[in-house]
Amino acid sequence: MYRILFIFLAITLVCSIAEANTQQTVDAICKQTIDIKFCNGILAKATSPSMKDLLKVTVTEAERISADTDSFIVTIITKVGSGPGLQKCAEAYARVNASFTNAVSLFNDERYAEINGLMDEVSYGVGICKTDFNVPGYNINPMIEKNRETNVLAAMEKIISRMVPS
Repeated sequence: MYRILFIFLAITLVCSIAEANTQQTVDAICKQTIDIKFCNGILAKATSPSMKDLLKVTVTEAERISADTDSFIVTIITKVGSGPGLQKCAEAYARVNASFTNAVSLFNDERYAEINGLMDEVSYGVGICKTDFNVPGYNINPMIEKNRETNVLAAMEKIISRMVPS
């Protein structure tokens, strides 16, 4: 009976230490981004504390969010037409989306170090998508938030891809 209790307590302690170390790692990563809360929300989806799993969640979520942003832009263009600002964002996010998709492929091929270079492309694409235009139906241009999230995801991929052992 005491042996079972001891084993249970030992496992609980190990899990608590691993959980605390994981949160410290997540905090260290997220403090390097412009939005700690958004970063933490993404990394909270990881199923294990390994750097590889944190990177997997990041590349997967970045690809999903980028595809959603690309779709959002196409929907706005379809509904209200395209001004020069929105058209630049459409072109930029096609590029951003391709980079995030390529990052997933590099992850699957265990070529983690190469992800870093793709994130420069993402940053460049986001820089092309200026937000100095109005989007009908929105008081604040929603691309401001989408660009911010994309920049955070790119930063996360850069940081974590350097931390994953090759």
